[in-house]
Amino acid sequence: MNKDWLHRIFITAGLILLAIGGSAATSGQAAAKTTNVADSKQQLVDIVLRPKSQSALHQFVYNTVTPSSPTYRKFVSPSTFAKRFSQSPKQIKALQTYLRHHHLKAQTYKGNLIMVVKGSTKNVEKAFKVNLVNVNNGEVKYQKASRNPQLPKKLSKVVYTVFGLSNYSPFSSYKTKFQPSSLHTRAASGTTTTKKYSPTRFVRRYNLQSLYDNGSTGRSKTIGIISFANFHPNDVYRYWDDEGINVKSNRLSVYRTNGFKGTWDGYDETTIDVEQAGAIAPDSNIRTYIARPNILGMVNSIAAAVGQNVADSLSLSWGQSEAQVAYEMKQGITPKKYNQIMNLLFEQAAAQGMSVFTATGDNGAYDGITTGLTSGLSVDTPSNSPYVTAVGGTTLPKTYTVNKKKVTIHQERAWGADFLYPNYKHQRFFGTLDMLQSFFAGGGGGFSKYNARPAYQKGISGVGTYDATNLWKFKYGRPELLKKPINLSGKSSGRNLPDISANADPNTGYSMFITPKNNRNSKGQWLITGGTSVVAPQMAAASVLMSDFTTNGRLGFWNPQIYRFAKRSTSPFKPLDSRTNNTNLYYTGQPGKIYNQATGLGTIDFTALNKAFNS
Repeated sequence: MNKDWLHRIFITAGLILLAIGGSAATSGQAAAKTTNVADSKQQLVDIVLRPKSQSALHQFVYNTVTPSSPTYRKFVSPSTFAKRFSQSPKQIKALQTYLRHHHLKAQTYKGNLIMVVKGSTKNVEKAFKVNLVNVNNGEVKYQKASRNPQLPKKLSKVVYTVFGLSNYSPFSSYKTKFQPSSLHTRAASGTTTTKKYSPTRFVRRYNLQSLYDNGSTGRSKTIGIISFANFHPNDVYRYWDDEGINVKSNRLSVYRTNGFKGTWDGYDETTIDVEQAGAIAPDSNIRTYIARPNILGMVNSIAAAVGQNVADSLSLSWGQSEAQVAYEMKQGITPKKYNQIMNLLFEQAAAQGMSVFTATGDNGAYDGITTGLTSGLSVDTPSNSPYVTAVGGTTLPKTYTVNKKKVTIHQERAWGADFLYPNYKHQRFFGTLDMLQSFFAGGGGGFSKYNARPAYQKGISGVGTYDATNLWKFKYGRPELLKKPINLSGKSSGRNLPDISANADPNTGYSMFITPKNNRNSKGQWLITGGTSVVAPQMAAASVLMSDFTTNGRLGFWNPQIYRFAKRSTSPFKPLDSRTNNTNLYYTGQPGKIYNQATGLGTIDFTALNKAFNS
């Protein structure tokens, strides 16, 4: 993440600093002023259509990745998905006719789960029986509806929910609810990258070379990148050229969701994702979906990517903490069915054979703590969805000088900044956010409060139980480091995440090349970067490499398959199960168990995983 972006959040979003010590947003809203939204202002609203049978859809998704099923890897197209699981054309036409009567335009993404409605404020208000108002509480300005939207009874039966009438964002300068998971970069020495930080580190560490040796390069495959910021294609081609990767000139394509022209806030995140995905699968196409950085943009980009069905795998490196989502739901800002909406879209992706990978965040077990809307354990959404493969982080062996003393990490472990804490006690920070980023750096993981434990996680040792080392207490919402860590163990319910992990620590990370967003005349710079969002596109790329060996060209939904593989004596996963020196700032390894909430099933031997997928 670029420092300017962090700085703007720090100085303009008093919400962050105050919310850490209390609930500033609530006190700010007490004096909020409201005015009616202009009648002529153009609105964008989503109608989520209710699937015919969610249980049938759920069963079909699992059958596509169950070898004993007659529909094993018999994935469907978006049109077939629509016929089997979505509302009938007659019902959709009736809804469109009603909206057209109110002078609103409505189109559905392929698959018929999401209908996008466009039109003026005046007509939207009449059609949905709401009043749209502008809210100004002195810190943030946003739009919201005065009441829940309504549709005629006959039409409402086919509608799951309506959202998009609110455009609230917790930050005044950076208009997004989503945080990129790659939060850490540092300058590289010299003008070019080095072998040490090349993507070949990922290839060698996790045994990918055999796939290349057998001719897999991702040819004729496409990796989809969901993002909220633009990027400079020349930066990406420069990066690949320096890595010695010969690529075709038309490799990149961009889909601008709802015609969004894009922002440059967070452009380094998009750059990282495209560079890493393209380096691991050198002959693949990369299609980037760029949308407005809010809930509507997130949903519509995923709906577009899944509806187009061009991407064989999807990578998503942006998210929110569940704690933040809960807060926004209470404020009436985020739809209460947001979690279910995301699950529906990811189920459509799974039914079509698309493999989806999401970053779990870079604040360890305290996801979202830097937004100020959480003061305890939390996990990331959409990584909490049971229909995505949630990617956590590790750190590699390295020797550090900490407080004039050497600290050596002897073997790969869960990514967590805890071993650097002795140095931080003597370090000056420029502000609260800077301090939080340093102390709360680690791979996301824990238990979801929104999604139940999925079937594929049942019967896996370590799932539902945990070992932990508590390093923090929260007093009045403020984090305080304990003088003596407390070891804990116990049980918890909910979807466990992450599913898998790989090197994400920026101290042992990967190179990237980037040009300042406002200075195209600059020569650009080489950086060393890290974060779970570096790993998500790497996994998406590795997935298309392995799919080269399948008869139908796609691996489908990973999770039911990889948890099945993990139980074998020939498991392709290496559990990082040590109880000590192996924490994501709370959860640790569980000795002798297959799974833990710090690193999931562990790291991957891709040669063995490819054999498991294709045997």
